[in-house]
Amino acid sequence: VALIAIAITLVIVFREQLKNPKLFNRFRIGLGVVIFLQELSLNLYRIASGQWMLSTSLPLQLCGLAVLSSAYVLFSQDKKYFYYTFFVMMIGASLAVLTPAVEENLGFPHYRFFQYFFSHGMILVNFTFILFVMDYQKDMKYRYLLMNFVSLAGFALFNLVVDLLTGGNYMYLMGKPGPNTAFDLFGEHPWYLLNIFLFGIPIFFHLFYLPFFIRNRIVSYKTKRAVALG
Repeated sequence: VALIAIAITLVIVFREQLKNPKLFNRFRIGLGVVIFLQELSLNLYRIASGQWMLSTSLPLQLCGLAVLSSAYVLFSQDKKYFYYTFFVMMIGASLAVLTPAVEENLGFPHYRFFQYFFSHGMILVNFTFILFVMDYQKDMKYRYLLMNFVSLAGFALFNLVVDLLTGGNYMYLMGKPGPNTAFDLFGEHPWYLLNIFLFGIPIFFHLFYLPFFIRNRIVSYKTKRAVALG
């Protein structure tokens, strides 16, 4: 977790240097390739160990979707998709790092331990790069937070169908991922789904939007002051 925090800090501190045309595309493409390759390695591990199944191995958990989403935005520079999914993906990855639930409780030094933290850490690093180096944070508006509610509902409905068809538990719609995770804050199944929808999601979305709100207010104030003085 400390290494993830350091990597995020370095991206922010050196954001201006990373905007250099010679470095920008190398890091943009490189980060996308690396996170895609680690997802490929996870699937190869599951195939080799006989664990790959439709009910558990599709990249349909929020963090699996965030892996693919961050790679897609880095490659395509699709702002609209980023704004409509950022809060969903970033919150999911952040909570996964802070309250980890490694598959089958496999710990250090197992491959899954390293892959879990590397995967979720790369999601956070990638979105930090997109925000501060690609500068997508400059246009973050409150309406995008509202659109993330719609995106999350869409992902949940799709995964509910997949869960029913495969017997899976994508997005943990059918049960908690395990003990000692953020899900414990919201009660037992199925009530935690309602509590997360009514309380957890609005609170976390607004907490993550708060820095953008403050930034937007400061920019608006400075603009109005410049006009008044000009």
